[in-house]
Amino acid sequence: MRVRFWGTRGSIAAPGPETLRYGGNTPCVEVRTDDGTLLIFDCGTGARELGLALAKSGPVRAHLFIGHTHSDHIQGLPFFVPAFLPGSHLTIYGPAGIDRSFPSAVGGQMDYAYFPLPIKELPSQVDFEELGEGNFSVDAVRVRTQYLNHTAPCLGYRIEVGGVALVYATDHEPQSHPAWRPDRAPGSHDPNDLLHPGDARHAEFLRDADLVIHDSQYTAAEFPAKLGWGHSPVEYVVDMALVGGVKRLALFHHDPTRGDDAVDALLEACREHASKAGGHLEVIAAAEGGEVTLPERSEAAPVEPGPRAPRVPTRARILVAEDDDSLGDMIKEALEEDGYEVQRAGDGREAVRLAEQQQFNLILLDVTMPHMDGFAACRALRADPRLEGVPIIMLTARSGDEDVLAGFAEGATDYLSKPFALAQFRARIRSWLTRAAEAGA
Repeated sequence: MRVRFWGTRGSIAAPGPETLRYGGNTPCVEVRTDDGTLLIFDCGTGARELGLALAKSGPVRAHLFIGHTHSDHIQGLPFFVPAFLPGSHLTIYGPAGIDRSFPSAVGGQMDYAYFPLPIKELPSQVDFEELGEGNFSVDAVRVRTQYLNHTAPCLGYRIEVGGVALVYATDHEPQSHPAWRPDRAPGSHDPNDLLHPGDARHAEFLRDADLVIHDSQYTAAEFPAKLGWGHSPVEYVVDMALVGGVKRLALFHHDPTRGDDAVDALLEACREHASKAGGHLEVIAAAEGGEVTLPERSEAAPVEPGPRAPRVPTRARILVAEDDDSLGDMIKEALEEDGYEVQRAGDGREAVRLAEQQQFNLILLDVTMPHMDGFAACRALRADPRLEGVPIIMLTARSGDEDVLAGFAEGATDYLSKPFALAQFRARIRSWLTRAAEAGA
């Protein structure tokens, strides 16, 4: 497997003298397997140079995996030369959106107001595959998708072929801050020491990968001011790689304000952090033009079926228990704009009563409420066998470690702290609805 970086910068292209070595183009990574299968991860501005290189050999067959549809991850598609070559065949994979489909989100940037040629008029064959979480095959390559914690529905991709595993995970924010339980032993990287099960799940997604390409936009010092923006501090990324037993980690999605010297310093700090933990994690910083070769070691694994569209309830019903009317109304309005049917409850006791009488696809609970708090309500709801597969999400200002642990101990599926970023909240709700629908299929 041969990996080449064509764009490594996050958020916005940042060309200039300070970004010459690591590059100023937005995300685009080329992967070729030994049998010649061409995989492309994201289609930022780096895709222009990739497209020019590919077009020298004529029409191409390529599989484009888009993490999400924010502009820095798709803005290179209108300038990807193979898309304009008759005979080329592009299959573009990506997450289902909330307010529009994946094809319309990607193709929207080529509407007449923004670009002279709509995507449907490209001379190449362009197919779209809308994805949720799951497993499928592309030729001999096995693909696994998992939702990341971002401000829009966003997927990470794990590919395996010939005994080699690569993970592409950008953009992603830790599920909790801090990530570790307060009783963690110094230097431990046991997944059981992670405070939030979502972070343990993320580390497992990286498990034993030969190469992980991971969003690492911030430092721990910068991160508190960036909460809710959907990106990772590098210290967390190194820790997740250590928890997952990763062999090589590529820092990626460099902040547009961070020049080459600053990336050098960040890389050195990450290597020191990994070295202190022991083990054999190799850390590099992704640079445009840089290549990594991962020798394939074995025969291809059994082929999985093709990708399947995600299952999402047509009109998901959500119960919101919140005693603050202004906040409850804001949440209700936002969820209804996303097409969900929302029922309000003013306290935990009313929430339990409504859940006994009606069917819901997801339940949101504040903690501090009159009559019955959210922890007690969660415990009562989990005692009802009918609600076993229904996600219950705590949404509360009670953000201490002991509160988070108490929420999960009572059966919560997820724990979000107030204040929260509305965009990230919407994406998180969508991912849980999709997961629950798949589990109940």
